[in-house]
Amino acid sequence: MEPRYLQKILFGPPGCGKSHAVRQLAQQRLGIAGQDEALIEATFHPEYGYGDFVAKLLPQSRIQQQEFELSQEPDKGWNGLRLREVHDGARIEYRIHAGPLLKALARAYTGDGPVLLAIDEINRGNCAQIFGDMFQLLDRDAEGWSQYAIDLSDLHRAALEAELERLGKTLANLPEKVAVSVDAKGIRRIKLRLPPQLSLIGTMNTSDESVYYMDTAFKRRWDFEHMPWQGAGDDEAIQAQRNAPLEGTKHRWIDFLERLNDYIAERFAGRNVDDKQVGLWFLRNNQTTKNKALTALRDDLQPLIATELHSEWAKVFAGTRNYGLGKNLDVSSVIAGYEDRGAAWPGSVVHTLPEQLAQTLINDLNGQIHPVEIPREAIRNKLMFFLWDNVFSRDSEPLAQLVLAQDAEAKPPRTFGDFATDDNLARMIDTLMAATPAATQT
Repeated sequence: MEPRYLQKILFGPPGCGKSHAVRQLAQQRLGIAGQDEALIEATFHPEYGYGDFVAKLLPQSRIQQQEFELSQEPDKGWNGLRLREVHDGARIEYRIHAGPLLKALARAYTGDGPVLLAIDEINRGNCAQIFGDMFQLLDRDAEGWSQYAIDLSDLHRAALEAELERLGKTLANLPEKVAVSVDAKGIRRIKLRLPPQLSLIGTMNTSDESVYYMDTAFKRRWDFEHMPWQGAGDDEAIQAQRNAPLEGTKHRWIDFLERLNDYIAERFAGRNVDDKQVGLWFLRNNQTTKNKALTALRDDLQPLIATELHSEWAKVFAGTRNYGLGKNLDVSSVIAGYEDRGAAWPGSVVHTLPEQLAQTLINDLNGQIHPVEIPREAIRNKLMFFLWDNVFSRDSEPLAQLVLAQDAEAKPPRTFGDFATDDNLARMIDTLMAATPAATQT
């Protein structure tokens, strides 16, 4: 039986789709959509601290108008009147700011469904310092509650209370497992626990070198799930990414990556070769929202080729009219519906015969729709830099062999500028694609 909550870290090489996998888990396991308020996100980095994650006081300037008081004093000049300033024009106030953890807890304590706190780049921050005493809450019992509770400070209690108020709740709405007591001074004390409604998912790039050490005690409180470089899933977007050709070639991105990662595994001399693999989404194809819309429009026009019946065109473009009393299409009536789909109406099409309209529009769209491919510039500037600066930073000989295999006269690269040329990019692709892959990916 699966637990009610998730507490895991997704790790893998850069570009393997970890962030996408978080949203898939949120949707499939927790029923939380990407824009749902039950999804609360944080990103760790070297300057991120305990106060950012839990709660802190932040200064805020408050602009005020200058105010003066008019008073009368006997035996004084100016008819005995005295003008005294009572307020100046600026003021600094300190306000409590709840961090992602307390925001997630407040919603989980009082909401009806699951809540997810997603922590991106979890190993880029100092987890021991960021979690602080909250680290103790990560141990969960069989029901999903924290086994151990911690006392909230006055600051954190006030932050939680303010966040509850924002959600239309009070401390009285907290569940019984979160003990609320009143001390001799009348101050409410809270024993904090993670509830089973709250899930935590972190992501981390294993290839990042300038990151904080994550100690064993912290790691053992999480489930670690490795993400392969091929990514997960088989939806339309993933298929389009896998099958996208490298710009200027017929080679599929997935085939190129397979051979590149085989080469890295064979030639990388250090340990943890999994960290040096290149993920499917390391570079994205150049598909755009507009390109997708125009492609869908072109697909909808295909069945209308050689069709002049108004009734058929009306199924695709609302507002189309027939011509006179007949069944044929009035070409000009298609313009509004066509432009609503994001395409510009070609001026030369106005006088086109109805039976020629679909093919004419398709021909025009073909000139606007660019092929979906992996840009060469991205391969040169991003992928080749990763290979030079990260994978083979200690020994560039494997990269030299990649470019020299196709041209014995070529000079071995001594700098990244020598390596990342158009000619060397072409040589690298040719060398890798001439190799026999260890296994074929579909």
